[in-house]
Amino acid sequence: MENKWQRIASSPEAAALLKLFLRIDNICDHEGEITDFLPNLLHQLAQLLDVQLVAVTALASEDNQIVLGRYDRGSALLDNEEIIDLADAVLESGGPLTEKPEIKGVKNILAIPIDKRNELLGSLILVNKTTGTFGEYDHIVVTLVEVRLDDLIDEMLTRERQRRISTENRVMKELDSIRDESHDHGKALDQMIATILESVSAEIGFITLYDSEKDRHMPGGKVISGPRPMSQHDYHQVGNLIRDAKNTRQTIFTGKIPGSEIDSIIAVPMFMSGLFLGAVVLINKKDGTHFTEQDKDLVESVARMIDSFIFQEEKFKRLMVLVGQEATRDVEEALIGHRPDTAQGQRMLITMLFADIRDYSRKILDMDPSTAVRMLNDYYNAITPIISAHGGVVDKFVGDEVVALFTQDQAKGKHQFMAVETAMAMQAELDRLNREWELTGRPTIQIGIGIHTGEVVLGQIGSFDRKDYTAIGSNMNFAARLQSVAKPGEVIISEATYLAITGIIMARRVGPFKIKGFGDIMPYLVEGRSPEQF
Repeated sequence: MENKWQRIASSPEAAALLKLFLRIDNICDHEGEITDFLPNLLHQLAQLLDVQLVAVTALASEDNQIVLGRYDRGSALLDNEEIIDLADAVLESGGPLTEKPEIKGVKNILAIPIDKRNELLGSLILVNKTTGTFGEYDHIVVTLVEVRLDDLIDEMLTRERQRRISTENRVMKELDSIRDESHDHGKALDQMIATILESVSAEIGFITLYDSEKDRHMPGGKVISGPRPMSQHDYHQVGNLIRDAKNTRQTIFTGKIPGSEIDSIIAVPMFMSGLFLGAVVLINKKDGTHFTEQDKDLVESVARMIDSFIFQEEKFKRLMVLVGQEATRDVEEALIGHRPDTAQGQRMLITMLFADIRDYSRKILDMDPSTAVRMLNDYYNAITPIISAHGGVVDKFVGDEVVALFTQDQAKGKHQFMAVETAMAMQAELDRLNREWELTGRPTIQIGIGIHTGEVVLGQIGSFDRKDYTAIGSNMNFAARLQSVAKPGEVIISEATYLAITGIIMARRVGPFKIKGFGDIMPYLVEGRSPEQF
């Protein structure tokens, strides 16, 4: 090794090599973006090692590399997509890549991964050494260059991540403010899409609302800030992409669409517990470039807030009609499966779910009343479709408590299983909501859920002027009190429920707990699905 370094030190390239690393040191000490100085550095490296192409890539996201800089001596040998393909191969190999790839015009290659603290950051690629092949000297030079580049790229990616998080937090807070302060649904959507459009520098943006009865997309918010209007042909193209996004349940993220003025587009479908609500669409960057992965990630994040808003405004009122104070005959059918004799009621074995927000009264003491109501509606808005999707029916909302009844076995399982599945899905959805609320400065909430299976009486209960179709009986009382045993984030089920789902749901016995009117009980704490169910 000592002889190797002596040969390098006495070689005619040593002076050029020293100049190169002095230049790298100057870059490292210079304030500014690496992309401002990288072309000059790559030019010097290409001259020193006598290669046709030098490129540096960076891992912009977990599975997406970008060309951070390149230098071509003469006409471009490879396009950026081919460079990315090479970079992906370098990161996949985890070490130097020297084998000649099957690319026209490529004679030889030397590519190495750029990493820092065992974290892959990108790659350094050299293509076509003019004289001979890449040798030991070339390997040493690119390795030493990589050692300095890793600091620059690491700092750049860290700044980008911080900038992206800051932008996402700002946009989500602005959307949250629009949602809380606006009383006009259409105006709110206009303001929301304008905020998103500005955050990614897009020319055109709109939110579509899906009419399931007529299978059509209706305009929600819409903003055009660029010089180019959309033709009817382009609207038709976008409609097809939204349908593709709906059917695949995936974001459409693509560049130029042939035969249109759409150079780049992001179309994010919005779903709420399986229900398709519409899409957030952005078209064309103002600077003429394509949308980036970071743009897509931002739009996907904020779309989760918009779908909650749309569902609340468009669907929540309809659900409240179905489960409100004057329950309809459709709800009666859903509860017992056929038209009941409402005068006499009917006995049935059902599963009851009680969910309560823990310590909610204390949390709302310092909150603005409208914000408190909005949070509660957001929560009910999120969990109601989950209950419906699992075959349950919301019996009532009582303040910050929801009561749901599961009366019919479903294709996926018995009503006991569907109730427990609902509870786990509710807890998971609340975790998602809490992450969203934290970003917008709202307090988070936790729920405790109690589930019990037993016989009840179903029927219309109430006065002459006002009746609710509901369930009554001691088992309803037991389920309500069982819920009080559950700690925040827990799902507690009775032994009667557990016996029906043994082997399907993992649960462990807890207690004993003293339940007023029922003595000491040993319920079960749900821990998830059994391994056989995954």
